[in-house]
Amino acid sequence: MPKKIAYLLSIVLMTLSAHAHSNSNSAEAAALAWLEAIDNGLYEKAWESSSPLLQIPLSPSMLERTIGAARRDFGPVESRQRLRVTSERSMPGAPYGDYMIFTFQTRFANNARRIETVTPHLDGDYWRVSGYYVQ
Repeated sequence: MPKKIAYLLSIVLMTLSAHAHSNSNSAEAAALAWLEAIDNGLYEKAWESSSPLLQIPLSPSMLERTIGAARRDFGPVESRQRLRVTSERSMPGAPYGDYMIFTFQTRFANNARRIETVTPHLDGDYWRVSGYYVQ
């Protein structure tokens, strides 16, 4: 009997691990697609694919002004490398749910190396960006 329990437990753990990896991949794809839209100046497209958590306080033009001001002097993106990813169930000022926090080392054309943080939120069946920060 203990062998059966250990076997079932290992199957459950592998399934959960595969599910978590799948969530991470889907969340990262959403984050990168959103960043690509921002990088290309397609702020309305980025806004449309954003979580309501970002859409409600920001109109597409406010998103453009905010991110444009934050990245104004950096120039175009030359490279972006993921540094880390974490999973959270809650974020400050946001409802309880599934969040992934992606941190990227980004190099911009004007020799600016910055850290970008993008936070997708699971909205129904889809990951949608709910936060962005560049430092």
